[in-house]
Amino acid sequence: MRTTIYFILTCLISTGALLGGLHAKNPYPNFAIMVAIWALFIWGYNRRSKKESERRSQERLFADYMRSKISNDRRRY
Repeated sequence: MRTTIYFILTCLISTGALLGGLHAKNPYPNFAIMVAIWALFIWGYNRRSKKESERRSQERLFADYMRSKISNDRRRY
């Protein structure tokens, strides 16, 4: 959900920068803003996906640990 909101905001800001660049004497600062906002979006998306992947990996490791702990406890009795 958060990524969708960031994507919509990125589209709005980059569209504004492109439209501003069309009517400016020097459009390059507006184009730089557009490229920078997309770079920030991609960087943030990669960072969030890496954190989510790490969290899922940790949850999987914990579930495996608990599963092995339960099976070891059953063997004792």
